[in-house]
Amino acid sequence: MRVVMIALGALAGGIVGAAAGMFLLLTFGSALGLIDFEGERAMTAAFLGGPVGAGIGAALGVMLVRRLLRA
Repeated sequence: MRVVMIALGALAGGIVGAAAGMFLLLTFGSALGLIDFEGERAMTAAFLGGPVGAGIGAALGVMLVRRLLRA
């Protein structure tokens, strides 16, 4: 049961992290020098912000679930 909870925490964290990463990159992309010509900002958000955010979110999700299960 513990492994299932950790896996669900990683999945939820990955989904939230990917959405947050894409949102932040789309929002602050112009400040980072990304132009919006032919969807450059959107493609960068999808292929860079999404996976990076998903990885960070999954790691944080696992750490949060492990901490909650320990208590």
